[in-house]
Parts: sequence; C-alpha cells; structure tokens
Amino acid sequence: MKFLIDENIPLKLAKEILKQYPNSKYVLDSDLRGKSDKSLFEFAKKEGFIIITFDTDFLDILSYPLENGSGRIILRYKSLKINEIEEKTLKILKILENKNIKNSIVIVSNNKIRIKRF
Repeated sequence: MKFLIDENIPLKLAKEILKQYPNSKYVLDSDLRGKSDKSLFEFAKKEGFIIITFDTDFLDILSYPLENGSGRIILRYKSLKINEIEEKTLKILKILENKNIKNSIVIVSNNKIRIKRF
C-alpha cells in the first residue's frame, strides 16, 4: 500500500506512516504542498496512491468519484490525543492491508471503520 498523506495529518503520524509504508508521500514534503484537493485527488488517482486525510471534502463522491481510484481513508476521530490518533490509525492501516479498498472510501471514527465501495 502506498498513501498520499494529506497536509492536515500531523507530522508525527505522517512520519510513522512513511516508516511503515515507504512508498508513501507526505504532501507537506512534496511539490503538492498547498495544491487544491482536486489536484491531490487527480495525482493520487493517476499515481495509484490511497489518500489519507482528515478532510471531509473527500467524502463528496460527486466531486471525487470512486471509480478508477485507489481509494481514500477519512479520519473522523473525536477528542483523541495525538498518540491515541497515531496508535489507532496505524492499527487500522494494518487491518486494511488485507482488504481491497480500491474504488472505496474508508471512514474511520473512534470505534468504527466503515467502507463504502463504488
């Protein structure tokens, strides 16, 4: 799996994802920094990256269709500390390694994972 880690993901979590998934890319450390959501979406689709973000705009399947995409993971945690977010997110990514999330949106909250497929 390779992730396009949105710039709204905390640096500490982004570094851990990059350690475990070295083919991933952190938007803040790339030429994608400051680009629009549409640009990130098109880049991820073209290059086969799964977007991981806190940005709920990516839930909009009219603006960001599911077909022909690598998938996206939307983090929707409430009232968690950064170390809890990091721990939960890394566990979830491990679980998702065994799932086909192509053409899907994965919505992660404190106690639930939902997968919406095309």
